[in-house]
Amino acid sequence: MDKTRKHWLAASAGAIALWGSPALAQTATEGEMAQDVLDASAVRRNSTYVDLTGSLGYSTNPMLRTVDSQSSIFGRASARGVHVWNGELSSTSLSGFVEGTTYFNDYGVKSIFSLSGDTQRQVSETVSLFGSIGASGDLAGQLSNRFLYVPPLPEVPVEGEPPPVTVDDPDVFSFSGRQYRLYAQGGAAIRTGPRGNLSISGGVQRIFYTDEFFDDYTTIFANGAYNHSLSDRTTVGFNLGARRTDYDNSSDNSTIINPGISIRTRLSEHWDASAGVGVSFSDVERTGNSSNSTSLSFNGSICNTTENDRFCGRVTRYANSTSRSALVTTTSVGVDWFRKLDAAQTIQLSASVVRYVADDELDENFKTNHFRLAGSYSRRVSGRLSAGADVGLRSLRRDGPDPDTDVSGSLFVRYRLGDLG
Repeated sequence: MDKTRKHWLAASAGAIALWGSPALAQTATEGEMAQDVLDASAVRRNSTYVDLTGSLGYSTNPMLRTVDSQSSIFGRASARGVHVWNGELSSTSLSGFVEGTTYFNDYGVKSIFSLSGDTQRQVSETVSLFGSIGASGDLAGQLSNRFLYVPPLPEVPVEGEPPPVTVDDPDVFSFSGRQYRLYAQGGAAIRTGPRGNLSISGGVQRIFYTDEFFDDYTTIFANGAYNHSLSDRTTVGFNLGARRTDYDNSSDNSTIINPGISIRTRLSEHWDASAGVGVSFSDVERTGNSSNSTSLSFNGSICNTTENDRFCGRVTRYANSTSRSALVTTTSVGVDWFRKLDAAQTIQLSASVVRYVADDELDENFKTNHFRLAGSYSRRVSGRLSAGADVGLRSLRRDGPDPDTDVSGSLFVRYRLGDLG
């Protein structure tokens, strides 16, 4: 039981690190999530482990190129490490994922990575502080098809604890080459009474591109929320978020303000659901001209957690600013499923459809659709060694020429260093 719970703490920390998506702020505030982790962490012990994975596979268009696309056999090595320690009043986790792939064609050696650190501390009976910091490097949106926030070995979640976010919707421009991201955020959760909770947070992120066609930018954000427990099962709340983005090499900027309401409820012993709806007010200043727009934002999720499996369905819609002074409305629908087949075997699937409608400095209502499917089967060979297979599909459909669909498959072996029990 303790071993399973330690993975859930690391997974929750990874989910909190995904603050960059406004959809996340609609489903649960950072303070609410941090308090959940603190409440559950007291019974968990410290943990350190590294999973080393080697694989051999084939991909039909790994860079999602429209011109000069190439299929290739590849060899891949990755490491995923987690270090978690807990006290009576605090919990801290560090996690990292690094992957290197050798393509046996003109692509050569490519790499992606994701690093994060998260901490929460209860400073009084009513106040908890939390913070996160991290960095990532993506290539052609490949990070969106990796299982980074789920148990890497045959383990299932503890009943009663909410499942983590499996993947995050990639940025619409992340498919065009390499993108780097740095972020930091912090905040406080304050219990205002037996049923009330107030949270405030703020932070900054920095996005870099290697392609000179895309301009780098910095986003500063702030969020506030009040949540009220109607019962042991149901919580309702009001949230307000604000984001300002400034672009390099120009005076262009954008501001998005997003008020909304939310509800979170446990439907039964195994089912829980959440939903939120709001309005995004956007102001974009581009080449000296200002434009305003208003759009609907919403999110919803429903999850089933049992002794042997976990299923989650989710839907989101939100406005966000990105490179080229673009205002992007993102709508996504996805499902995630994890099942423990027996004591030695697991299977997991994740799929999503994401639609981007972008208004940037050159185009209005430029539409892109991203289809994604990932699957993994793992079998434990011994206490530390496991083997299995991964499959994946990624497809882009947009205004203009479409890249060929990327279909990939690989066989892997994985070895765990560190604590297993």
